[in-house]
Amino acid sequence: MWSAAASVALMLLALTARADVLLSEGTNISVDVAPDGRFVTDLLGRLWVIPADGGDATAITDGLRAARRPRWSPSGDRLVYEASDASGTSLWMHRLDSGDERRLGDGPYPDREPGWHPDGTRVVFSSARHDSDFDIWETDVATGVSWRLTRTPGSESEPAWSASGRDLVWIHRHDGQWALMLRLRGSGDEVLAVSDTPLAAPAWRPDGSLITYLSLEDGRWMGRMSILSEPRLDRPLLLEEDLFLSPVAWRDRQQLVYTANGRIRLRGFDEWTPDDLRFVARVGETSGFARPRVTQRALPEIERPLGRIVIRPARLFDGLADTYVTAPDIVIEGGRIVAVEQRRDRSGEVVIDVSDLTALPGMIDAWANLPENVSPSLGPLLLAFGVTTMVVDDDRVSELHDIWSGKEIPGPRVLRAVRAIDPAPSDGDPWLVRVSADQGSADRLSKRVGAWQARGVAVLAEGWQIGVSTGAGLVLGSDNRPASPSGLRYDDLLVASGTGAMTYMSGLADANTSDVRSIWAARPAELFATRARLVNRFATERDLSAVATNVVLGSRSNGMPPGIATHAELRALVDAGLSEPQAFRAAGVNAADALGFGLAVGRVATGAEADLVFVDGDPLNDIGDALHIVAILRNGRFYSVSGLIERHTNAQTVE
Repeated sequence: MWSAAASVALMLLALTARADVLLSEGTNISVDVAPDGRFVTDLLGRLWVIPADGGDATAITDGLRAARRPRWSPSGDRLVYEASDASGTSLWMHRLDSGDERRLGDGPYPDREPGWHPDGTRVVFSSARHDSDFDIWETDVATGVSWRLTRTPGSESEPAWSASGRDLVWIHRHDGQWALMLRLRGSGDEVLAVSDTPLAAPAWRPDGSLITYLSLEDGRWMGRMSILSEPRLDRPLLLEEDLFLSPVAWRDRQQLVYTANGRIRLRGFDEWTPDDLRFVARVGETSGFARPRVTQRALPEIERPLGRIVIRPARLFDGLADTYVTAPDIVIEGGRIVAVEQRRDRSGEVVIDVSDLTALPGMIDAWANLPENVSPSLGPLLLAFGVTTMVVDDDRVSELHDIWSGKEIPGPRVLRAVRAIDPAPSDGDPWLVRVSADQGSADRLSKRVGAWQARGVAVLAEGWQIGVSTGAGLVLGSDNRPASPSGLRYDDLLVASGTGAMTYMSGLADANTSDVRSIWAARPAELFATRARLVNRFATERDLSAVATNVVLGSRSNGMPPGIATHAELRALVDAGLSEPQAFRAAGVNAADALGFGLAVGRVATGAEADLVFVDGDPLNDIGDALHIVAILRNGRFYSVSGLIERHTNAQTVE
């Protein structure tokens, strides 16, 4: 058994020699065992095959598509796995003999957590295909024909067939409860275990005598087994380890294989002390997520209002502290903040008294979506949602910026995003460059990413593994678990993150986000021409609490209309473990820093642009109050929400 110190020493030796990085452990990895005893794991988003007795691991995927939860076919000649990117999750099959890969299914829905039927012709999985919930589905590998196996309220996930192919187990989540469900052939569905905290990762013992699963107890994941005796029995199995959320695999009915504490672990069923599988994966010189220095640039100049005004809210969140500044006067000249002072007599000055409201910095959506053929009349509605700066991939950025910077049809400040393979825009460098696995080879993309970063432009990786391969500075937070369930990072994440901290773009909101449907009841939302269908994108809860200070809000991935999408992300960030002040910083100073805005936006302080949002409520204690917007200050101009709606209506009439 290797010690953790020996593993780290090996890794550091490789780094010092500037040779391949060698890893023997990983974070949140999973494992499965082939019929001939070989292992497969998903280290750093690539699939690796390990000999039955350990040793050198062989990478069998190129690493551009982030691979998770691989499962051997019963014949041992194929693997099925889950892949993820900005568009969601999908299932892929890999042939060991030829290396060929193909996707199972081609729809826009999220397919997850695959497993084989013992006959080798079918794959069972969870998917949200016809409504907002996940159900259990099965597909015929040869024809691609799929059918639905569960139809109960709530979400079903993580299915697994017994070795006989007669019985099915899965996890059911509904109304705040989790259940381990069993369907025996010829019988109805049976509840084996129920909990108010999450259950996960069911797996069958080869002889069908019991089912292992994971249970979150007192904040820590524990391994348990449901013994299929009469009566049913439930007993502990894996204790006091940093267990990863992956099903147990079995070499035979006596030896179980699982992942915990950064390792692949082997343990006899009747034993309590595991052994570690010794392996070495040569991962190459990973570029990592240590964010390069982004050039601080001046925001595009706009027409500025003349004169001096004083805004007087009840209290102010300045974008930095965790608490409010009470009774402030915010002094503005020429569209910029020149002072934030305690309230005093302002005889002779223009004072806008909003002393029953809370002031916040205008929100930055660092990667947003605009509808196709967007109408300029949308601008006032976006402002009414409090979005004062947004970065979008749209050919009309310059036109919209010019229109929305004025006072007739006001809207957010609009900045350009492009793909890594696109040429530089003729009107100057973009503010964000995005890179995905479908844009070319790792070598080609790495050079493109490096070229953009040399110009000081932020680069966003739409998947975990593409970020590692190319050295992008930002990564979608929806596509990774930045730490183990116990909050630890093992060698793979230490190498991937280099000497700096990873920065995560959110993209977390979906149908399960807290009270997300209420956003559509807001006054501006009622005027949207299109309504997106809310979908359940994730079968498990997201957790970014370990990296809360390095999160940036970006809403494009959630698929909702702009503005609505921004508020959905705020709620999703709080669901993912951030405090309300941290969520607002993700839409403020964090985004400004990551994209090169400097101190110009995202805060309320001397020298910043006069972009403010005024809400009725206490948003630092209830993120939902951020939607109760009464007025906006954009570029030093004050607009009520009712006035913005009127401008939207008038602009539509002119169009």
